[in-house]
Parts: sequence; structure tokens; C-alpha cells
Amino acid sequence: MKKSASKNSKEPKESGSSTENKTLLGQILVELGYITIYQLDEALQIQRDDAAKGNEQKALGQILLELGYCGPNQLIRGIQVQSEYRKVAPSED
Repeated sequence: MKKSASKNSKEPKESGSSTENKTLLGQILVELGYITIYQLDEALQIQRDDAAKGNEQKALGQILLELGYCGPNQLIRGIQVQSEYRKVAPSED
């Protein structure tokens, strides 16, 4: 997978996605280059499987950490970006 030339600046790449998608933690972590879309899909499948089995549903970040797909500092950065997006664009319920 090709990485961005600017490795120090970990700002998500702008895309044509809606504001709602920008507040999804998994999408933010992909845009920051911390995880791949395939890793996100695997973690989301684990969440779905747990829900289908009636097990306690783990947070996406916890699953990604347990799988070793991202580190705690990367997860914290993703949550910070998510929080900033939510401040800028209030949800449309």
C-alpha cells in the first residue's frame, strides 16, 4: 500500500465522503493511514459476529488494538480527529 509523502502530518485526506462518514472512527483510521480497509473490514466483521451470537459487543478500537492493527497512540489520535469533526459538523438526527 502506498503511503502519503508527508508522514509527519497525520491529517486525514480529504475525500468526497459525507460528514457522517468522516465521524466514523474506522474510516478516520483508514484515512490517516493507520489501518487498511481490509483490517477495518475484519474488525467490523468481528463486531457483527459478536452481535449475532449475542455476545458483548466490543468497541471497534478495542478490537483493532487486540488484533494489533493499531497502537494506543494511533487510536487516541483517531478519536481526537473524530471529536474535532463532530465539533465542526453537528449530527443531523
